[in-house]
Amino acid sequence: DFFKQHLDSPENNKPPTPKIVNTDNESATEASYNVSYHIALSGEAHTVGELLIKPCAKDVVMRMFDEQYSKKIDAVQLSNSTIARRIKDLAADIEEELVRRLKICDGFSLQLDESADVSGLAVLLVFVRYRFNKSIEEDLLLCESLQSNATGKEIFNCINSFMQKHEIEWEKCVDV
Repeated sequence: DFFKQHLDSPENNKPPTPKIVNTDNESATEASYNVSYHIALSGEAHTVGELLIKPCAKDVVMRMFDEQYSKKIDAVQLSNSTIARRIKDLAADIEEELVRRLKICDGFSLQLDESADVSGLAVLLVFVRYRFNKSIEEDLLLCESLQSNATGKEIFNCINSFMQKHEIEWEKCVDV
């Protein structure tokens, strides 16, 4: 009788609550993205993940916890090509978010800067300033190589190509 009553109780008739648990593989992928992000911020060579960070992480975990946890770090992909791919994924995601913000904002302004990199190659930097969530944001919109003697028309075409590709309305540009 007790078991029948227990089975019929309202507590046991609730649908099971789904558990949100990352598998080891999902956690390893997320960790790989986190490390890739930090490598991108530092400007270090992508090989630092596999050659330095991963061995150090394994050593720390082995000393602080045990070898079983240290072996889980092997699942975190940190090869040169993986880091490069993850950084490209992150950059694409950031660009997509910026474009989304520009499409919904009331207006934006552009600031252009032409400079040379360490090899002397001319580079066009385009910064964008816009209002988002009641604050003024400023982001790098575009970084493109230019011919050393680029004209105003070529600079405009470069920016216009980006705007058209991402369907950003020029009408929202209030200042350059």
